[in-house]
Amino acid sequence: MDIQKQIERFKKGYPFRRLIRPATVGDGIRKLEKDESQVLKQQYEDSLPEISVCKFVPASGAASRMFRDLSMLRETFSSDEAALDPEGKKILEKFLSNAARFPFADILEQRLGEKIEKVSSSENFRLVFDTLLGANGLGYGSVPKGLVPFHSYGGERRTAFCEHFREATGYTNSHGTVSMHFTIPPAFAERFALEEKEAASLLSYEEGVSFDVTYSVQDPETDTIAVAMDNTPVTDADGSLLRRPAGHGALLKNLNELFYDCIFIKNIDNVAKEKLLPDTVRWKKILGGSLFSIQKRVFLYTEALSSSWTSEALEREIVSFCREKLFMDLSQELSGLSGAGRREFLFRALHRPIRVCGVVKNAGEPGGGPFWVEGERGKSLQIVESAEVDRDSSSQRHIWENSTHFNPVDIVCGVKDFRGEKFNLTGFVDPEAGIITEKTLGTKKIKVLELPGLWNGSMSGWITVFVEVPSTTFNPVKTVWDLLKDPHQVE
Repeated sequence: MDIQKQIERFKKGYPFRRLIRPATVGDGIRKLEKDESQVLKQQYEDSLPEISVCKFVPASGAASRMFRDLSMLRETFSSDEAALDPEGKKILEKFLSNAARFPFADILEQRLGEKIEKVSSSENFRLVFDTLLGANGLGYGSVPKGLVPFHSYGGERRTAFCEHFREATGYTNSHGTVSMHFTIPPAFAERFALEEKEAASLLSYEEGVSFDVTYSVQDPETDTIAVAMDNTPVTDADGSLLRRPAGHGALLKNLNELFYDCIFIKNIDNVAKEKLLPDTVRWKKILGGSLFSIQKRVFLYTEALSSSWTSEALEREIVSFCREKLFMDLSQELSGLSGAGRREFLFRALHRPIRVCGVVKNAGEPGGGPFWVEGERGKSLQIVESAEVDRDSSSQRHIWENSTHFNPVDIVCGVKDFRGEKFNLTGFVDPEAGIITEKTLGTKKIKVLELPGLWNGSMSGWITVFVEVPSTTFNPVKTVWDLLKDPHQVE
């Protein structure tokens, strides 16, 4: 997007998504019975030897937000007149009382040369937080979140990145090879390579598998400018335009360059301790089986429609499938069509990439969820983020607040058609689904532009299927305190 178009976008803004209602069980979300789940799991396992499969993990995000509370303490203790307010005292007490439970505790103490309790008793808190967060220490205030230890198994510490290797062996093992793709910041490529070598070596010995790990970076060409509140471009100290990464929607380009039959997408911070892996792996296979089950029918129908091998009976079957399995009611659009027009419409409705998205019951987590949305293409199922909703509208706010499920980013993608040819994923983006947000640069407010999100507007034109999955499969670490929760505490 060129500079002038970006400026025009800042002036024009993006329209809010028009929510119709939340997707619920039976109305956009499938809740699988135990027998059906087992059949789909078996279907995935039976299909695995015949397909190529990959796990795609965006891993370029820094851990700065994760350690925000502790960074605040560091800044306070770096002051000549360090004085904690009541909230700061509460955070400090929480950290000190739980210090030994963090998976990085022993590494921190090795760097300090003594127990945290001893350092803290001398009130040298600045040393503690400088060592934990500073560039001359462990650097957790700026390293990618994937390189932060999430779990400690006795003397073995595992980063989030390493835990993704162990999880992937359970469901992406095709012909003895586990394929994974990470998007990373280029400055940390060497660190990730060292972690890969250690994790792959250990698991290759334990699991008898080999790893095919690839990396990519967010293309700087997708970066967008920032503007002041009057929509004039913001510049750096040297006078050049300030450019910023355009959000995870920029990673569509990275995803589009993968040619696997089946691609699982999962966030870097959503991994649990090893004891919980069997349930996670089981549901990954169920989601994969759901994709294959749907693809089998979609491929059959699109091949027939492309060759005009249809009959009225087959067209009725296709319409019924769309309604019952995909929650797509096509009756209104088809009512004025006949013959070739009907076949063309049905083909276009089904000749698209497919995503099966696991969703969990809404427990108040911040983030997006599944909704019925009205758009230029009519009514469709979408993942919607809060920033895309007009919260000033009482009706839209009511719909948003009554959602029943949450998007944990537990997605399996089918990106090829019935011929085995890969779709060009850039052709299914809703260009009007970006986001403009306010940030602070120094002391002044600026506006920044994010491209349509990877699993939001970038996949707006995909066939979307929502499947309810148990909350045990969703164990994110958004803040350092989440590491103290049971899914990340190892007995």
